[in-house]
Amino acid sequence: MERPNTVAGLIEMHRTLAGKIEAARNELHRLVEDMEAVEHTIYLFDPEAQLGRAKPLPSKNAAFKGEMQRHVIAALRMATGPLTSLEIARQVIALRKLPDDPKTVVVIRKRVGAALWRLKQRGWAKEVPKEGEYKGWLRA
Repeated sequence: MERPNTVAGLIEMHRTLAGKIEAARNELHRLVEDMEAVEHTIYLFDPEAQLGRAKPLPSKNAAFKGEMQRHVIAALRMATGPLTSLEIARQVIALRKLPDDPKTVVVIRKRVGAALWRLKQRGWAKEVPKEGEYKGWLRA
């Protein structure tokens, strides 16, 4: 028995939650920039100031649980052919507005590779031969 209203409702809920996550991520990015500006101003007046933190901040390329796999699945869905982990990593970097420096690319590529490996184990992605340094990946 089909339930088109249920599926449509779930899709709309998914879109709403994704929008809320994106808004929260943008707000977090703005707050971090504001805090860094305040810190720089403090150091202008007192270069020896000791600023304590309640908790260490996550790295700029940290991801929420399951976020990397969602990005990888989305990239594989939109792909017209096999993608390498490096190509997917560059898409993730652009989507998350991370700095496109070599260190970030390496970290994100490794995380994409780990996500691809887990997706392969679950049967959601498959490896395909591809010329070059990296193997290609497709949606299974």
